[in-house]
Amino acid sequence: MRKKLLRVLKISMIIVLIITALIVGYFTTIIIINSTQNYSPSTVDTLVINKGRNAWLFPDENISIISWNIGYCGLGKEMDFFYEGGKKMRPNKELFKTYLNSVFNIVSAMDSVDFLLLQEVDFYARRTYYTHQDSLFMQALPAFSSTKAINYNVPFIPFPVFNPMARVNSGMMTFSRYIPEWAHRISYPGSYTWPMNVFFLDRCFIIMRFELDEKKDLYVINTHNSAYSDAGDIRLTELLFLRSFVLDLYSRGHYVVVGGDWNQSPPGFKPDEIKNGDKIQSTGNPLAMDFLPKGWNWIYDNSMPTNRDVNISYQKGTTNTTILDYFLCSPNIEVNKVKTIDMNFSYSDHNPIYLNISLIPDSACCDSMKVYEIMKERIDPKNKKNKHKK
Repeated sequence: MRKKLLRVLKISMIIVLIITALIVGYFTTIIIINSTQNYSPSTVDTLVINKGRNAWLFPDENISIISWNIGYCGLGKEMDFFYEGGKKMRPNKELFKTYLNSVFNIVSAMDSVDFLLLQEVDFYARRTYYTHQDSLFMQALPAFSSTKAINYNVPFIPFPVFNPMARVNSGMMTFSRYIPEWAHRISYPGSYTWPMNVFFLDRCFIIMRFELDEKKDLYVINTHNSAYSDAGDIRLTELLFLRSFVLDLYSRGHYVVVGGDWNQSPPGFKPDEIKNGDKIQSTGNPLAMDFLPKGWNWIYDNSMPTNRDVNISYQKGTTNTTILDYFLCSPNIEVNKVKTIDMNFSYSDHNPIYLNISLIPDSACCDSMKVYEIMKERIDPKNKKNKHKK
């Protein structure tokens, strides 16, 4: 009896060791594959611009912008998500088609705005049945110029174990009624350490430059910052980098507007002011109001949430919601309107947010006589000397 028991224990141990070795080998192989094919973008990459129709951006016109994290057309109200406490990896094919067609139609209807900033657009991924969403949305806005930037490019994600997410190639897109001078992908500093970094996103922002009549530029930035509670330090590093970047642009006299999914609640956010029937919470540690110098404005609609938790399907009054999507404007920009578009999280775990702004002119630049006198002095040095003699 004792020999039989020892034999059973020995066989059981061998089986356990074999299974353990197979599991370790499986994940080790995936880590090696992801490491050797790891997406490592440069700090600054020049992006390809798909040019739309020619249109002039006049500095005295109102400018409208919509920012929307579309949740790769896979996180509508029926969905939960395994990364955040749910069970599902992707919707079934029919439900996905419903989400995709709905988002396509909504994006098509956004052709009246000047800029559209999209986050979480899948370029080629198993979770969205390998659809090229970038090509589809370009068809939705054929008159617009557009560009895209990859921020999630992983050969194989092995989770959930029995239905892995596998291949992911995803990122952000910016659409513009106007043709930009250029568009760049700017990598954010900070990331997870190896081997976690070969499974997570390479965060970045898209910046477009538009030359204005008075020799100033408008810079439109589309950002998507790090998520999850364990990425708080990484997110702060990203925001410190972005702060330095936008302050430098503004110090040169330019206009700067930043929009996107910041993955933390905005400065001054007060959850109790939202009374639309949703359960509201604050996410992350909201930045201090003095994170940027006086005059910079964090712009959001404090009457409606822009994001919901995906640990369960959306249930109004039960599902936690918050504000993660908003804008940042430099002091030389006047905000005319901001409004969250309530879509009841039907086709994404985010609601779009609309912004309307005006560019405040620089009085020195707009004083034609002053400009004339300055240019006259530069052209005719004698005039400058005569002026001093008076």
